[in-house]
Amino acid sequence: MAIELFVPGFGPPGILGLLGFGLYFFGHYIAGFAGIEDIVLFIGGIVLLIIEVFVSSFGILGILGAICLFSGVVMAAYNTAQAALNLGIAFVLAAVVVTIVVRIFKHRGVWNRFILRERLTTEQGYTSTAERKDLLGQKGTALTPLRPAGTAQFGEDRVDVVTAGDFIAAGEAVEVIHVEGVRVVVRETKKKA
Repeated sequence: MAIELFVPGFGPPGILGLLGFGLYFFGHYIAGFAGIEDIVLFIGGIVLLIIEVFVSSFGILGILGAICLFSGVVMAAYNTAQAALNLGIAFVLAAVVVTIVVRIFKHRGVWNRFILRERLTTEQGYTSTAERKDLLGQKGTALTPLRPAGTAQFGEDRVDVVTAGDFIAAGEAVEVIHVEGVRVVVRETKKKA
């Protein structure tokens, strides 16, 4: 069943897992060891694990689901101590098999849909926005109050700018003193009388 979670699609591992659990609970139910409550507890654990995939519960639902699964299997057994030991051994073996299967089929894994494999680096010509080095030293006017961020106009261009920490009122003259990436730093220039 764990392989079905890591490899997309529903196939032989899922069918074998469902048949295995079905035979386990059916056999124990017919023998009188398992009651409906054990089966409901097990199904509730599966439902909680499925909900954990879609709802962010910080692992609480997943832990509760695992406890329900474990409890349902152990409570359905004739000898609970032996069932817990067998379940522990099966868990270790399943972890080994799942690790091997995930390594073999890692290119087909469900998680590959969520991983961005391509790198968009500056060396390859990708930039999020154009650097405005051409603005260095230019004079313009603050369109909004700069406290310390706001908008200024340089010729026909409206540019998001920041100050070095000073407050500059709207309408004041500003000059670009530093450009770093998309960050344009300005200072107020005193108007000459």
